[in-house]
Order: sequence, then structure tokens, then C-alpha cells
Amino acid sequence: MLIDPAERFQGKVLVVAPHMDDEVLACGGLMARLPDKSRIYVVYATDGMKSPAPLMPWRDAITPDLGERRVQESVAAMGRLGVAPENLRFLRLPEAELPRHEAELERGLLEAIEAISPDHVVVPFRYDRHPDHLAINRAVTGLCLDGRCTARLTEYFVYYRWRLLPRRDIRRYVKPEHLLEVDISQVAHEKRASLACFETQATCFYAWQTRPILTPTLLDEECVGPEVFLRFDPDATGAAVFTGAVPWIRIVHRLEPRLQKWKYVAKSWVSRGLGRGAA
Repeated sequence: MLIDPAERFQGKVLVVAPHMDDEVLACGGLMARLPDKSRIYVVYATDGMKSPAPLMPWRDAITPDLGERRVQESVAAMGRLGVAPENLRFLRLPEAELPRHEAELERGLLEAIEAISPDHVVVPFRYDRHPDHLAINRAVTGLCLDGRCTARLTEYFVYYRWRLLPRRDIRRYVKPEHLLEVDISQVAHEKRASLACFETQATCFYAWQTRPILTPTLLDEECVGPEVFLRFDPDATGAAVFTGAVPWIRIVHRLEPRLQKWKYVAKSWVSRGLGRGAA
């Protein structure tokens, strides 16, 4: 269903981002289209210290200021979209380790929700393929279901490309009545300019990288609308939103991230000639 963001997202809107860049990748067009930027807030859960992360840590390393660089990139990216720095909060929990810090995560998110009193909270999709995304979804969904958060909940998609699914896009397996679409064609240039602020993600930031985290092709694709969201329904939790193929979706959800990681490791070895040396 195509929606007008100004009508659907009235009042204060809180976007919860696991990592610096998720907020723009999934919601940049939505934020650009909201008329009053002063009512947009973003909470970042992690410290930004594992993207990029060396595939071979015994050989490569990151600089101690990577996390702070990423904080400043998000401040700049949000500035491009008109969101003031004072509307941003950084919990700085360890990246890629949120499932081990769920109590701290829930406490930080609850404090932010109580301070902001949002009318809407926008979080990662319940089946996103990163553990940090899943931890945030669990935390906020729990707060909403037990009444500690009364805001309307909406889920956004970051990892929606699933190569092992026949339709390649997990959103195509969601029942249409749960999906909301935002046309971003008129603000696509604003979203793209905002994404360009993420230098650590959009370039080979370290000499040891073989590719950027966010390639130019991917960034361009993310600016061709619409942005798609899942309308949370307490009567359709978990896999109840899917049209079918649930067993295979669950298998792919666990399997594909592991295969992708090993693919990157193999490419890194080959590109540096280490594969031949090891042989």
C-alpha cells in the first residue's frame, strides 16, 4: 500500500538504528519526506567499531577512532536530511554483540523512549539477517507488547536481498496487507547525498579492504524507490506475516549469512594471492 508519510507518521518519529548507515539505507527517503524534521529522532545502538572488520584479524586492523568517525558520519548524514544533532542518541554498545547485551540495550532504548515520548518507533525487520538488527527488534517489540512503549511500531528492511530464495527479495514473501510503501522519487537525490556521508562504509577505507561495505551500485539501488516498511500487527507476530515457504525462509535466514561470510573470506584470500601461497 502506497502511503503519504506526512499522514501516516504524524507526531514524533523515533528511528532505532543498529549501526550508523542503517537509518539512511532504510528510512532516508521517509525522513526526507516528513515535513517537520524537528520531530525526527534517531537512536544508534552500537559503537561502530566492527564495520569494516578485518576478515583476517591477525593480518589487518582498524584504527581506534573508527567508531567516532562513524558517529560523525551519521551526524553529517542526518544534517543533510535536516535532522539536528541534538535529536540523535548513541548508546555505544559493542557492535555485532547486541544479543549479549540485551539488558543494557533494552534499558537504553526504554530510557530514550521515555525521554522522547514518540508516537512512532521504526525498527529493523524481525527477520533481518544481522544479530544486532534482530536484538533491537526483539527489544522494542517486547516493550510494545508489554505496554512500556505505547508508540505505533513499524519495521524497516535493510537485508532484504536473499539470494537463496527463488524470488530473491524477502519482502515478496510478506502478505501485502502488512506492507507500506513510500515513494522517494522526489527526494532520491537527498537520500543519495546523505549516504555519501558514510565514507568509512562507501569507500575502501583501509588498504587491506578488497571492496567497500556499501558499493556504489548498492547505494544507487537503495535510492530507487519505493522504501518498504512492515506495519506491525500484534496478531501477526513472527512468521505469521509470510504468505508461505516459512520452513525454507527459516533455513535460509540461518544459512545465507554464513555462506556470505565465507564467500568474502575466500575472495579476500584469492585477491591478495594468499590462497596460492597457502597451497
